[in-house]
Amino acid sequence: MDCDVLVVGNGIAGSVTALLLAEQGFRVILLTKGETLEETNTAKAQGGIVFRGPGDSPTKLYEDIMRASSGSSAKHSALLVARLGPILVKKILFEYLNVPFDRDGEGNLDFFREGAHSLRRILHVKDYTGRIIQEMLNQKVSAHPLVELKSGFMSLELIISSFYAQDHAWRYKPRECWGAYVFDRKKREIIPIFARNTVLATGGLNAIYEYSSGGPWNTGDGLAMAARAGAHLVNMEYVQFHPTLFYSTHPSDSFLISEAVRGEGAELIDHQGRPFMHKYHPLGDLAPRDIVARAIFRELQSTREKCVYLDLCGRLSPEKIKATFPGIYEELLRHNLDITKDPIPVVPGAHFLCGGILTDSWGRTNLGRLYAVGEVACTGLHGANRLASTSLLEALTFSYRVAHRIAKSQDGFSCSSILPWEEKIGDPPPVSVIEGLKDMVKGNTWKYVGLIRHRQGLSHAREVFLQLYKEVVTLRDRHGISKEILELTNMVESALLVTESALRNSRSCGTHFRADPPEG
Repeated sequence: MDCDVLVVGNGIAGSVTALLLAEQGFRVILLTKGETLEETNTAKAQGGIVFRGPGDSPTKLYEDIMRASSGSSAKHSALLVARLGPILVKKILFEYLNVPFDRDGEGNLDFFREGAHSLRRILHVKDYTGRIIQEMLNQKVSAHPLVELKSGFMSLELIISSFYAQDHAWRYKPRECWGAYVFDRKKREIIPIFARNTVLATGGLNAIYEYSSGGPWNTGDGLAMAARAGAHLVNMEYVQFHPTLFYSTHPSDSFLISEAVRGEGAELIDHQGRPFMHKYHPLGDLAPRDIVARAIFRELQSTREKCVYLDLCGRLSPEKIKATFPGIYEELLRHNLDITKDPIPVVPGAHFLCGGILTDSWGRTNLGRLYAVGEVACTGLHGANRLASTSLLEALTFSYRVAHRIAKSQDGFSCSSILPWEEKIGDPPPVSVIEGLKDMVKGNTWKYVGLIRHRQGLSHAREVFLQLYKEVVTLRDRHGISKEILELTNMVESALLVTESALRNSRSCGTHFRADPPEG
């Protein structure tokens, strides 16, 4: 099987890349490991996407991005996104997809404000913006004749010239990516897909944590696969924790409470009903995410309570709450909580990886013919801490640039015969075994590689993950390839990537906070 471009992942980054290339006549294969097209981080994005609000400018957005990251963002990426991003929102989301962003009674765009933004600039569709964008992308992708959409397909490994070419001569040439070995879950077979260019758009890794805002599919697949291929990964210690996830005694029931809730006036309070954020930052509840998340964590440590509360009902009328945040209102009603009457119990949770596969401003990695875009990539935009609602904007900006670069750089492509995939396909181990090992990953990352880190804890976590890796290899040899085994492998490897990166960096910045004193 072959194509012009193989895109792995169907969120906004992957789908926009695929569509822009298909519109220019390229044959694209778009893979998703999910059985449906809704298993994406994009579909779970509540707050919205940065645009250009009243009185706004690229300079103001650039300054907010840099301030949120404590000056650690790559300036060239921040400038690029601040200038080009809103233009692409208009061109792609308004004109191409016709996304019905909310407007006020006079027909003007209605903007949210979120933490660390200096003004209102967040476009939204109620509080389920990402879901609407994903639905409209799915319609376009499914209808396009040059996009071959394959659901239930999971990438095993990238086909790297120096690893898998039968001709040894390729070992002495610069590494290129020729596509991927792919596991077709329905037919239970492994096939190579050859591509002139390959784009990873697989999202992040927050499923390696006990509390997380993403779906269970966020197992770090693209990151682990890229690391095995020899791609350069950076800033892996910078895992952003969202301050406000709905607290449940069952972490799998965690649900993101959008930052826009605080932007509209909700206040964090303790068990006594007392606001506390003013103790930690002049912006109070609208401080950058890393500061709010650690403030909540410290409150929980000092009080030994399980959660704090987000008071919306004392700030907005019931009618305004239902109209502005219908998705959150309906979801929490299913948990027997009426947010028009009661404050919301919340805890921080893993939300977004600010690091990833290092790319240039065109999405190119250090491996020939391999691109990365979206959360799996590190463009440097977010530095050590991401500004709220810039994730969709970054994905839109760089998917446009990846598509443009691929379209403009169509050189000759030839590859050697490759080695066949030799691992067997089998049934997964018992559910209790898989879940037990996943829980060990999640428990250790949450405890030792979470909001506040120490060298001793990080070293302990690394030893645990190294031992888990040995167990996973044994299971894989015994049972063969399955989705469950592959995801577990990627979770363990991703946890190791984060932990080892955190160990190497003794300097606190943004989302990476070391409680032990710096060395030297």
